[in-house]
Amino acid sequence: MAKAKKAGATKKRSGTKKKAARGAAKKRKAKSKATGRARTKTAPRAKAKTAARGKSKAAPRAKAKTAPRAKSAPRGKAAAAAEGELTPRAVQDAVDRGRDWLGERRDYFGYLARRDSGRGAPELAWHLRGDLRAKQGPDGSWEAVGGEGLGGDLAVTAESLWRLLELGLPGDSPVVDKALDWLYSRRDEEGAYGSGCTPARHEARICEHFISGFFSPGPSDEPQELALSNGQSVTSDAGARLLASERALRTALRARPSDPRAHASVMGLRGLPLYLEYGGSYTPAVLVGALQALAWQEAPRSAELEAGLESLAGAQEKAGDWPNVDLFFVLEALLEIRHPATAGMLRRAAPRLVETQHKYGAWGRRYLGSQTWIAVQVLERVLGSMRRASRRRGDPENP
Repeated sequence: MAKAKKAGATKKRSGTKKKAARGAAKKRKAKSKATGRARTKTAPRAKAKTAARGKSKAAPRAKAKTAPRAKSAPRGKAAAAAEGELTPRAVQDAVDRGRDWLGERRDYFGYLARRDSGRGAPELAWHLRGDLRAKQGPDGSWEAVGGEGLGGDLAVTAESLWRLLELGLPGDSPVVDKALDWLYSRRDEEGAYGSGCTPARHEARICEHFISGFFSPGPSDEPQELALSNGQSVTSDAGARLLASERALRTALRARPSDPRAHASVMGLRGLPLYLEYGGSYTPAVLVGALQALAWQEAPRSAELEAGLESLAGAQEKAGDWPNVDLFFVLEALLEIRHPATAGMLRRAAPRLVETQHKYGAWGRRYLGSQTWIAVQVLERVLGSMRRASRRRGDPENP
């Protein structure tokens, strides 16, 4: 009986264990299902949360990329211009602002802007001509500002006569006769470039035994410096003497290109060894001045002009300017030279002009009038070539 009871107890305990095991299994299964449901519910939340995070991160990145572009819109033209992506609209805007600024001036450059825009200003021209004529000396020259009583100044006389011609003074005027007579009287005088001789200059073939026809700005014992109205300055004595002579010849040829007196000066300038190399033994300003003067000779095409333009084109930097010479001086010369090679150089300089224009429309600092007038002319010429190219391509008309 005891054994039977014991066996029954064992059997009872075994059944209890089995029930407990089955209950534990059910609990585990239920727990597993609950965990699965929890995962199933959490997964979309995780994805949704991740997606939301992805969107929240993407939005600032998009703004970070877009914001600088929106802020740099005013400089966008300059950046695009620097890469050669200049648009006709940007050029036209710069021209309009430059002309508006010039149009408010009652001076020589204001008159030029009015004249070229077709508005004209005969009263202003008459006033400016009268002012210049009143300052001409009895010998036909003009003195430098602050140099009263020191006699005529070569560069100032050349510039004054040039302006009178631009203001409409006839080339056969007695005023022009007197000015030209004075300029040619300075040719081959003591102090002209190449006058005199030393062993070193004789060996270099830049003395009076080899070259002639240059105009003297003053005695050789008076050191010369030169500052032009376009912003170019030269402080070396030899460079100043040569550039002053080139400016005098430019004006003389502009007044009367067929004057027989001009031939010797043209041949003297063409004989200088400065056209094949930019920045060699001659300062670049002297090369530019020579090309500018030769542009006004009767036969504007010459081997020297071709070689000099090639040297100038090769020296132009990516930014559009030239080393060791004022940008506006080079542009002034290129505007006067009638040669196909000038178009490419002006086009490469245009982005630089658009980039450096002041907000109020002008260019430069000290020489605002002349440099703004030069910049406007360059951009107008570039704009014309851009529009012609656009029409040839059949592009839509640009405003």
